[in-house]
Amino acid sequence: MSFKSVKFSYLLFTAIIGIVLGVFLDKVFSEDNLRDSIRKFNDVLTFTEKYYVEEVDTQKLVESAINGMLNELDPHSVYISQEQFTQVEESFRGDFEGIGIEFQIVNDTLTVVSAITGGPSEALGILSGDRIVKIDDTPVIGITNDEVRKKLRGKAGSEVNVSISRVGEPKLIEYNIVRDKIPLYSVDTHFMIDNNTGYVSVSRFSETTYDELMDALKDLNKNGMTQLILDLRSTP
Repeated sequence: MSFKSVKFSYLLFTAIIGIVLGVFLDKVFSEDNLRDSIRKFNDVLTFTEKYYVEEVDTQKLVESAINGMLNELDPHSVYISQEQFTQVEESFRGDFEGIGIEFQIVNDTLTVVSAITGGPSEALGILSGDRIVKIDDTPVIGITNDEVRKKLRGKAGSEVNVSISRVGEPKLIEYNIVRDKIPLYSVDTHFMIDNNTGYVSVSRFSETTYDELMDALKDLNKNGMTQLILDLRSTP
C-alpha cells in the first residue's frame, strides 16, 4: 500500500471520527441545556410553593408558564388546556348541549344577549336583556364565564332552574329548562340583494359549514343568482 493511500485512509477515518464525535457532543450539550432549563424551572416552582407567603396553585402557575413560553414563539403557536379544548371541539363540531343562550357578564350580572334559535330557552320565551340572578336557587351575582358554562351546560334531557329579572316585571320569573343539543350555525343569513346578486354571510367555520353553505347557494340559485357576495367579515 502506498504512502498516499495510507494518508488518505487516515484522513478519512479522522474525518468520520470527527463528525461522529461532533454530533455526539452536540447532542450531549443540547440535552444538558434542556436538563438545566427543566431543573431551573423545577427549582423556582418548588421554592415558590414552599416559601411564598400564601398558598399557591401550582397547576395554575404551570399553565401560566406554558402560555408564557409559547408567547415567545410565533403568534399562531398557542397552548390549549383541557377545558379550552372541549370548547374548541364544540365550536368545530357545530353543536353543544345546554340551555341555548348567548350571554355576557354585565356589571357582575349574567345577562342574556340572545336565545339561540331552536333551543329550549327560545321555546320558553327567554328574552334578550333578561338577567339571570339565580341558578338552581343559588345566587350567581359575580359569576364568571367558566362558571356559567359549568352550571348551564349539561347532558341533553337534564334540567336546570333559573330565576330571571326582567325589566317591567316586579317579581323574578322562574324557568325550569330541559337542556338539549344546541346547533351552532355557520351561515347566519342568505338572501337575494337584487334579481342577480345573492348574499351569504358566514360567521364561523365548523364541520357543518360546507353543508350549510351548499344549501344556501342552492336556494339562491333557484332564485336566479348569477353573482354572489360571500361575506366572511365576522369569521375568527
